[in-house]
Amino acid sequence: MPSEPDAPQSFQIGWGREPDLADTISAMLLAIDDPAYISHAELQYGIADNLGSWADHRAARTRQYVASMLSASPENAEERRVATIMIDSTIVGFALVEITRTNPASPFATLHDVVFSPSVQGRGLGNALFDWLAEQCRAEGVQRFLLESGVDNHRAHAFFKRQGFLQTSIVMMRDL
Repeated sequence: MPSEPDAPQSFQIGWGREPDLADTISAMLLAIDDPAYISHAELQYGIADNLGSWADHRAARTRQYVASMLSASPENAEERRVATIMIDSTIVGFALVEITRTNPASPFATLHDVVFSPSVQGRGLGNALFDWLAEQCRAEGVQRFLLESGVDNHRAHAFFKRQGFLQTSIVMMRDL
């Protein structure tokens, strides 16, 4: 399997808290038209109606979801954050991260969404973001990353496996 080329020399990674980031990050999520991206998170937040079907109110719900990630209070047991990667002051990728400390012996981080602009995919920025996230989370005592991905999002699955992720479960649903 070919490796990703080296990341561009000039990029910045950091935690974003500015509410005005919601529009940019929402637009990047909304640019993903492929229903293979839909996982249980999109269903839970009303961003998708069903597997393979985006919700009519997708734009508003996506913006609300992203805004909630940006406005979360650090004092909460479950802390929400947005990691951004920027080139020339433009966000080219991000990760929506939730750190859960309800069990102090085993805090973990859930990566809800990891998205990159198509123009930078395959340039090593994913490796850089995951390395940075691991460093930041380890420094806070986080011991594990968890994530979920749409069942047919095979390209993302291959990327996550290259980052060292292992499949640990299968999420199932049933409409009532």
